[in-house]
Amino acid sequence: MTRKFRFYLTLSPAECRQYYEGFYKSIQVVAHTGQRIQFPAEHIRSFVTTSGINGLFELELESNNKFKSLQKLSN
Repeated sequence: MTRKFRFYLTLSPAECRQYYEGFYKSIQVVAHTGQRIQFPAEHIRSFVTTSGINGLFELELESNNKFKSLQKLSN
């Protein structure tokens, strides 16, 4: 069984660059449920634009807490 977590993520272009260049290895967010979630920063790369990142996301984890998917739901 998988678990899903929704959260808002806003990163400036400069912050995105630091994640993209590997300065930071993970992203930590607070889900709508209040839970703190941490996942590898490499999973945000496909969402980076010239404006950075801004939107509502859904993270899906396998039952063993391994990453399954990350999708952007809205801006």
